[in-house]
Order: sequence, then C-alpha cells, then structure tokens
Amino acid sequence: MAPVQHFRSAFHGFNRKDVVQYVEYLNHQHKSQIDQLNNQLQIAQEQSDSALQAQLAEALARCEALEQQLAEQTPQCENAELETYRRAEAAERRAMDRANQIYTQASAVLADATVQAETAVAQMGVMADQLSRQLQDTKENFQQAMATLNAIRPEE
Repeated sequence: MAPVQHFRSAFHGFNRKDVVQYVEYLNHQHKSQIDQLNNQLQIAQEQSDSALQAQLAEALARCEALEQQLAEQTPQCENAELETYRRAEAAERRAMDRANQIYTQASAVLADATVQAETAVAQMGVMADQLSRQLQDTKENFQQAMATLNAIRPEE
C-alpha cells in the first residue's frame, strides 16, 4: 500500500478517504515492523535454545565418557580416582559456565529486540500525535476561513 503524498482537500477539511488510507498505511507499516521484530526475536530464541541444548548434550556426553572411563579403569590408588572425578566435575562446571554465558548473551539480544520494538511503537505514537495535531490545526484554519468568508459576505 503506497502512502498518500498529498491529501485532497474537501469541504471542511481533507478528503476522508485519503486520511483513512494514510492511517491504514501507517498501521500496516507498524504491523510489519512489529512482525519483523517478533520474527527476529523468535529466531534469536531458537538459536539460543539450540546452542544451549547442543552444549548441554556435549557436556553430558563428555561427563558420561569421563564416568565410563573412570568405571573401566581400575584405579591403582584412591587419589587417582579422586583426581579423575575432580577433572570431570571441572569439565562439567566449565560447560555450565559456558551455557550460562550463552544464555546471558541471548538474553541481551532479546532485551535489545524488545527495546527496538518499544522504540518503534513509541515513534509510531509520536507520529500519530503529530498527525492528529496537524489535522486539528488545519480544521481550525478552515473554520477561521469560513468565519471570515461569512463575515465579509455581502448583505442581500
């Protein structure tokens, strides 16, 4: 839908159809922006979810592998078994730290997308308020012109 470049004038204001089309155009643009931001948000959520799941699966697989290695080996002494457990625990802790870091980054992306959506909504509100004020000013100007014309109308 193309925006109306100029409103056609009509008696007591602008052509109603032109104004309605322009408001519909603005609504369509706003809806498109919101849809686009929602799509970006959904993609970011899906990417962060899949990345976290992949890292968790990797950490679990590594943990299982370490546990299996520990079970298969007959420790020669109790200290060797304890050291292996500590390494597995440290690896799991690193994986969890990395998963938390990715979660934090994804949250920041989602927060940015939310701020962008809120900014777009606020801008559309400002634009609508400006348009409303301009329409009101134009209406008042036309009313003043009509009053002036009526005042200078010759008496019959």
